[in-house]
Amino acid sequence: MEEIKRLLLEEKATLLLGIQGKTDKQNKIVSDIGDAIDSSVEEQERELDLLLQDRNQARLIGIEEALKRMELDDFGYCDECGENISKKRLLAVPLTRMCINCQSIEERSKLAQNAFSRADYTSQVLTDE
Repeated sequence: MEEIKRLLLEEKATLLLGIQGKTDKQNKIVSDIGDAIDSSVEEQERELDLLLQDRNQARLIGIEEALKRMELDDFGYCDECGENISKKRLLAVPLTRMCINCQSIEERSKLAQNAFSRADYTSQVLTDE
């Protein structure tokens, strides 16, 4: 578990540095925009930065939760079946909360649900015409 904790702490530090760097960059933005194209490009970059920042914030929250679970000796157990999650899986996906079997079942269920929803929608559209 120490190896996984070290990986999580390293990723946390990297994310915090990245978030701080983006914050510093946003504070230095000068609004001297040349033309409509420059304005459009700058707006797209700003939107992408916000999306990435949201993703990084969510990842940071996940890391904090994983570290807290480690402190409580609740880390490494599947939320669905309660069995141990393999160390190999935790090293590959440290924020996982499910063993590979339960994760596979959930993904198949979502795929089936999506396929059913699309089929239901398609049948509704065809009967409405």
